[in-house]
Amino acid sequence: MSSTQAELYEYLKANNLNAIFVSIVEAILVEKPDNPIGFMTKFLLDKFPEETKGFSNVNTSCPPKHLILAAESNDGDELSVTESDEESVATDASVAPASDEQPRRKKRRESIFAEKIDDDADIELKHFEKSEVDSSRILQMLTNNLFFSHLDSTQMDQVASAMFPVEKQEGDIIISQGDDGDNFYLVDEGAVDVFIGNIGSIEDAKCVKTCEKGDSFGELAIMYNAPRAASCIAKGEVRLWALDRVAFKVILMKTTKHQRDTYRGFLQSVQVFSEATEYEILTIADALVEEKHADGTILCNEGDMGDKFYIIKDGSAVVSKIAPDGESREVMKLSTGNYFGEIALLTTKQRQATVTSHGELKCLSMERRTFNRVMGPLQDILTRNIERYINNNTNGI
Repeated sequence: MSSTQAELYEYLKANNLNAIFVSIVEAILVEKPDNPIGFMTKFLLDKFPEETKGFSNVNTSCPPKHLILAAESNDGDELSVTESDEESVATDASVAPASDEQPRRKKRRESIFAEKIDDDADIELKHFEKSEVDSSRILQMLTNNLFFSHLDSTQMDQVASAMFPVEKQEGDIIISQGDDGDNFYLVDEGAVDVFIGNIGSIEDAKCVKTCEKGDSFGELAIMYNAPRAASCIAKGEVRLWALDRVAFKVILMKTTKHQRDTYRGFLQSVQVFSEATEYEILTIADALVEEKHADGTILCNEGDMGDKFYIIKDGSAVVSKIAPDGESREVMKLSTGNYFGEIALLTTKQRQATVTSHGELKCLSMERRTFNRVMGPLQDILTRNIERYINNNTNGI
């Protein structure tokens, strides 16, 4: 990895940008707004009120002027590539190349959202048989890829299942600069050289990167139907795994919808939310964060101040309390669909018990600060009933 790529990687990681991008994509695929730019603006304002102070007066019914100008300046199939940018641009190979020819009318880039796929349509995805070793290797490569690293395990498994094998020989052209992009590739065996310029002329083409085992290219092709920014040529025998854009969108759209419905089902069983509307329940569902905990992890301690609510998505946990003799005793077990800590969303009441994971545990969680930010008026209703709820639920944690 070059110093430029390493710097970009660290910047993305430090600012958690990939998780933000994925959450925006998921929200748009679920809502399918008529104005995606305005929707994204409002999404960021609502989800990150502290970070977007000063932008709250933006009219989200239409895109802000600076966003329109930026979109127009980046929509075209012409891109100036400086030497320092060549590696990072070539890696995704999804935007159009620079050209010294007379300027043409810019062709508008079509985003993945422009491809109309009805989420109610029964679209059958092709699943390609793979050995256990191949599947494990693909999942490892996807996990190490910034673009995919924030997908949940179900989405990751479906992406891996939808990838198909591609084999190339020395000199075979995998991607041609300027062609429309539709596939993303993982390098399983061998190496691929990435060129910018006219590959028909050695003098005009410049090799800016070599992708080796475990590397990937073409990430943006599964998001945008845009011309490739570089050419990718096999360096010897190469074995690749490929994923097409439509398959990725269907997977993301359907799994996100299923996840949202699952979270809604969990929340509707929580007594504290019994007076919440469908919209309010979905608002809470969209704010839940998935956590993974190893066996023996203490999620909350008896006597500590609570500020987080949990729902068990998969696995189990043990609830224990301090007995009068000072010994800790197990009082109950929690499993998939059970919840605890809901009182912490509305009060500063101390934890009434200790909850410890029993085996690997997946939880959905929400902090009080997040709840306060997204729920607004619902808090009044819940707060009025919270004392009655506490009195009727002596095991509240």
